[in-house]
Amino acid sequence: MARPPSPSAPRTAGDVGRDVEARFRRALPAAPDLLPGGSSVLVAFSGGSDSLALLHLLCGIRESRRLRLTAAHFDHGLGAGSADRAARAAELSRRAGVPCRIGRAHALRGGQADYRAARYAFLADARRRAGATRVALGHQRDDHVETVLLNLLRGTGFRGLAGIPARRGAFVRPLLGFGSEELRDYLRAEGREWIEDPANRDARYRRSRVRHGLVPALSEYAGEGLRPLVAELARHALEADGGLESRARRQLATAGYRKTPLGAHFARFGLLRYDRAARARMLRKVARDAGFRLSRRGTRAGVAFMSGGTSGRGVDIAAGLRVEREFDRLRVRRRRDPRPDLEVEIGETGSGREGARIGGSRYEVRWGTLEGTERWATALPGSAIRFPLRVRGPRPGDRIRMPVGSRKLTKLLNERRVPASERPGVPVVVGADRKVLWVVGHATRAVESPDPEGTWFAIGVIER
Repeated sequence: MARPPSPSAPRTAGDVGRDVEARFRRALPAAPDLLPGGSSVLVAFSGGSDSLALLHLLCGIRESRRLRLTAAHFDHGLGAGSADRAARAAELSRRAGVPCRIGRAHALRGGQADYRAARYAFLADARRRAGATRVALGHQRDDHVETVLLNLLRGTGFRGLAGIPARRGAFVRPLLGFGSEELRDYLRAEGREWIEDPANRDARYRRSRVRHGLVPALSEYAGEGLRPLVAELARHALEADGGLESRARRQLATAGYRKTPLGAHFARFGLLRYDRAARARMLRKVARDAGFRLSRRGTRAGVAFMSGGTSGRGVDIAAGLRVEREFDRLRVRRRRDPRPDLEVEIGETGSGREGARIGGSRYEVRWGTLEGTERWATALPGSAIRFPLRVRGPRPGDRIRMPVGSRKLTKLLNERRVPASERPGVPVVVGADRKVLWVVGHATRAVESPDPEGTWFAIGVIER
């Protein structure tokens, strides 16, 4: 039997590769929300060393964690060989036994931000088509360190210094604990070749200049400890940002913060008791809840208006987002879609999903299966349904049967303190007999003694 190498023996690529595999297997149970067992995972696959390592590491745990894997490659169309690289990436994925979807940029003329937006839009669409619950990205520790330095050069707060998050919604990054070179050693040990993208060394891009210029220069002073030191800075910044974020949530709660289909509202006096920095953080959180990220200029404009704006007026704080004052309440709301309503009709058989537009708000309607206990879903007893169902906005004369008797929707929404300006965007589910079955987020039709053994119809309406 071969003796293990002595502690002083230099580590080979094979040693590093086996260590990477073992650490990856140990890391996932420690972060259960990252890739839960039984997940359907879309792997963002460029074919480079990081994404190739991620793909094969996930393949290694596919059976034990019951993962369903699909890959997706986005061809940015940059350079003469981009189409060939896309074809090769698809082949590398197929060799691993994972199907690969290909997307391509069309007529993009902007900078890196435009290509990044197009790439993430493609991944979101590919995720929807694949029915995936997670999108796994190949960002690793060196990317994390470079992001911290880039944010520092732009001037940033704790959130920017925290670098790349391990999870943001459905997008996850399982490789942040691994360096680029050790991932390459893992691939070398496995005898796998990856695709080199010439754009990674293109000095026109700031990240490339930081990677090949700033990081080596700083390493002359910090030595090999630079990356661990910057990663430690990011960890402390993440902890500090988390603490401030928790405080912002508590402060908003004391101000009566309530989400609405188009944004949120809260008491103005509840914010004025805090300093400008706290108000700015609360405003940024409200904007994020509505799907927006505020610039410094938008944050300053919003905080100034919250402090001194008059009732009946407002100010734009982002493209499509506005903060307004109504007496002693502040409202942060998205602009309504000016197009007419797009209703959804649902037949009796099968399951499906379809987009709806109600009162200027956009929704996705799903039916036929109830996924766990998600807040957007409900189950209606079959005895109360007359098909086809229709998902639409409230109409004059609408009533819903409650345990205490029939009630007008206008009165119900008034009791639920839904502002009159937002009531047209509240989805309502009605049957073919025009009876209101569900006022989404507010009330479900009361049915006398529903048969627990009878049929139930699952439906969900989630804001997009």
